[in-house]
Amino acid sequence: MVQRIDKELLRKRAEHNDGELSSLREVTLHQYDIEKIENLDVYCRHLEILFLQNNQIAKIENLNKLKELKYLQLALNNITKIENLEGCEALEKLDLTVNFVEDPLDVESLKGNEELKDLYLLGNPCAKKEGYREYVITALPQLKMLDGRDITRTERIEAAQLYDDIRLRFLQDKEASSDQLGTGDVTITDNGPDVAEAIGDVDAAAKRHNYQTTTTAHTPSARLSAARDLALLKNPPVEPKPAPIPAPLFTASGRLLQKNQGKWTYNFTSSSSTTTLHVHLSKFIDTSLLDVEVERDWIRVTAKGKVLQLVLEEPSATSKISEGKRSKKKKRQNERDEVRQKKSKL
Repeated sequence: MVQRIDKELLRKRAEHNDGELSSLREVTLHQYDIEKIENLDVYCRHLEILFLQNNQIAKIENLNKLKELKYLQLALNNITKIENLEGCEALEKLDLTVNFVEDPLDVESLKGNEELKDLYLLGNPCAKKEGYREYVITALPQLKMLDGRDITRTERIEAAQLYDDIRLRFLQDKEASSDQLGTGDVTITDNGPDVAEAIGDVDAAAKRHNYQTTTTAHTPSARLSAARDLALLKNPPVEPKPAPIPAPLFTASGRLLQKNQGKWTYNFTSSSSTTTLHVHLSKFIDTSLLDVEVERDWIRVTAKGKVLQLVLEEPSATSKISEGKRSKKKKRQNERDEVRQKKSKL
């Protein structure tokens, strides 16, 4: 089951703030295999620090209303594009370490974040491109630190001299890559049911051994698929148990059967005028869970859905059975009928 950012999870992670969300300033939601950023702009408008590292998030979204957000931690996710942060006016630090951002030109979407001083893009494909650092520190003059290294005044001057040529090359690379199909393997599809079916077809031990011994591609889709597979290995789907078939109280010919489903101890005591059945039930059982039926040749006691049914050797004189000892169901039905009759007269 995919973990969503819902009100229940947020309250759980807001224990340090007595579960209060409207005034929450910091929340940690790492290592939940979350796939989508949601509801933070609904319940936590005053967030200043947000930890979302080591999840399965593929897109930066639903954060524009967090005007007070200063630090956004999104390392170790499946993000392929820097976007939708224009509304985070107070953002000072953004960590996208080890994601899948390929295009260095994406950083231009952060030009409006004037308070941004610290940016991390280590471990992304874009950080491996020649001229990456020079381009970023020139495109974002508000930065003081990039990938954990201070930006010096000399470095900024030298980078500015190379900026135009580097940007032109990045634009050409972008146009060339857009003409190639399947570049980067960045398409992430919702294949949850297919994964579940695959897990069901393969022995769990064999699947786990396969993950431990086989190298897989480091792509967003492969990472997401692996996380879903491992989640199913840890928590395999449980088939619902069939509803229990109630034990028959009669034979096919209609003869009553002796039943003691609760395995209760019972005994009869007799006097010259009465016969009493004693059934030893739990001391604390609620009377609403009890029902007793007495007929001429049998007695049925139902407690918490379990039945004690006894066939009498000698038929009882039902005309002498007191009202308090007859079926409680019948008694309640008679009471309801009396109430209806009174209402109809009114």
